[in-house]
Amino acid sequence: MRKVSKLLMITIVGLIFTSCATRHADIVVAKFDNDKITLGEFEKAYAKNVGGIESAEKDSVENYKKFLELYVPYKMKLRDAYVRNFQNDEDLIAELNDYKEKVGVSYIEEKQIVTPGMKKFYKERSEEVRVSHIMFKMGSDDVLKIAQAVLDSIKNGKSFEEMVSKYSQDSFSKGANGDIYWFTAGQIIPAFEKAAYNTPVGEVYPEVVKTKFGYHILKVTDREPRKYKIRAKHILVKNDEKQGNMVDAIPGEKPLAKITRIKKELMDGVDFDSLAIKYSDDQGSGAKGGDLGFFERRMMVQPFDEAAFKLNVGEVSDIVTTRFGYHIIKVTEVLDYPSYEDEVETLRELYKKNRYQSDYDEYVEGLKTEYNFKMNNNLVTTLGTAFADSTFSSEFLENSKYLMLKDSTLVSVDSKNYNVESFFEFLFAQPDYANRALSGDIVTKGASSFGYNLLLKMKSKSLMNSDKEFTSLMNDYKNGIFIFKLQESEVWNKVNIDTTKLREEYNNSKDKFTISGTVNFNEIFSRSKEKIEEYYEMLKNGVDFDSVAAKYTERPGFKAKFGRHGFKDVNDNQLSKKANSLNNDGDFSEPFVADNGWSIVILRKKVPSRIKTFEEALPELSSKYQENESKRLENNYINVLNNFYQPKYFYDKLTNAYKAENN
Repeated sequence: MRKVSKLLMITIVGLIFTSCATRHADIVVAKFDNDKITLGEFEKAYAKNVGGIESAEKDSVENYKKFLELYVPYKMKLRDAYVRNFQNDEDLIAELNDYKEKVGVSYIEEKQIVTPGMKKFYKERSEEVRVSHIMFKMGSDDVLKIAQAVLDSIKNGKSFEEMVSKYSQDSFSKGANGDIYWFTAGQIIPAFEKAAYNTPVGEVYPEVVKTKFGYHILKVTDREPRKYKIRAKHILVKNDEKQGNMVDAIPGEKPLAKITRIKKELMDGVDFDSLAIKYSDDQGSGAKGGDLGFFERRMMVQPFDEAAFKLNVGEVSDIVTTRFGYHIIKVTEVLDYPSYEDEVETLRELYKKNRYQSDYDEYVEGLKTEYNFKMNNNLVTTLGTAFADSTFSSEFLENSKYLMLKDSTLVSVDSKNYNVESFFEFLFAQPDYANRALSGDIVTKGASSFGYNLLLKMKSKSLMNSDKEFTSLMNDYKNGIFIFKLQESEVWNKVNIDTTKLREEYNNSKDKFTISGTVNFNEIFSRSKEKIEEYYEMLKNGVDFDSVAAKYTERPGFKAKFGRHGFKDVNDNQLSKKANSLNNDGDFSEPFVADNGWSIVILRKKVPSRIKTFEEALPELSSKYQENESKRLENNYINVLNNFYQPKYFYDKLTNAYKAENN
């Protein structure tokens, strides 16, 4: 019984001590007044400062200590800002709200459109699909009705291939049952791709798809993991019957017989590279053993592409016929699909080009419903007609038609109305519209941009309640404008330039303010030592330097200038140093090695180094004075805060940084 009681007591005591132990994140590393800085807060701030948790974890305790000594004054300044009631300052609130709106729109575009769009795009690009289609070219108003009727008939059991033969207007694919071959995301029209990637293998997309080429009914015939890039070699034998430039190794041997013989030699173990060098009619790759480098799907003609992408590394194809002749192909390397991180820059460029606009439009369409968006399309048409002959400039605002319409409501978002005046103010702020002649299309496009921008701004207002990352970003900005105002008040506005002190500083340290000497010179340059020595003899015999330079100097662009370099700092380069070593105007040097050649320089004029005047030194003096004075005032301000808040640092606790089990 006593053993049980003792065991129970140990367990209870253990629980008490465990429950009383301070959680890692709650360890206090510093405090001032009643404020505490915990290890959790410190770790987040430090990681953000050094670019991430991995860098922070590897850093030293000494660096943690230095950062803490900067972070505590920063926190004391923020406390001071709230004591001064900055949080209720109307100007600061207005600045913060303006920033929220501007950054919110960019944030939404990046976080809710671009990033998820790129990740989806990346996933789609890891696969490739094979698609067949029936295409109806744009023409009469009945085209869409015809396309829809054909799609309905396929849904009701008609053969897709039969409908291709009967209706498709794509002459390229019609003879192949509508097959347009393999593709991956980013290689063809976005609307077509989107439909293809949302259709299971063997099925027809349930809607007619519109592209700039017309209307399409599409069927996905295959899908597989993508071979990102392959490297291949080939041996080409041109079909001389078509191309007439074949030189046979064996007199009278036909191209097909020749490629068949080469194939047999390969099967007998003869090296592929040596046969490519010996026989291939592709001179560019043949000299390199047939190597074509890396390529993606659809970069080669289809028969070649199809054969090559079926091969594994080291495998050799059968004879492949293309419009160029007969090929034998060997795949030597296959590149794996890169990680998202490795592909992100290329991916972003492709996404912006191929998918961004459609994703953006789709996202904004959703916002229209969310915020009860209404556009006065009749007014848009009226504006396009009324200002069709106007130029979009400042004089436009005096236009009588504009003055009559400017108060009319153009857009309504979340029950708030925006008039024509606010619309044109928006357009004036867009560089694309400045000084442009207005037209119906310009006004329609501008109205859409205006409406979309209003919707994104409206959405951005909700981010503070729904997005922790955005909330953190805005808090950082708010802290930043508070600190800026404090620095302005306590430091920058108190720096007064005292000209008397600056002149005193100048008189006490004139030697520090100097202007380097300059030298004006001409040059004769040659790649040949023999020629430069010949030119040197000409100069010694009295031939004019400028005439020799104008006729013979080989430095690009200097003949027309008689070799003139103009004034250069004496230490600017090897030539200026050599010119500066000459004593008198008109003296020229012996030939010397310069810039992978030989040079002779002639001195035209020297301007020696000198001490700057007070006026010349003033910018440098003022900058240094402001820097020193700012440091002094900053230290004074920090000392005031230290005396008032009495901060305490617990450096020993920093040894625990980033060592929590579940960090």
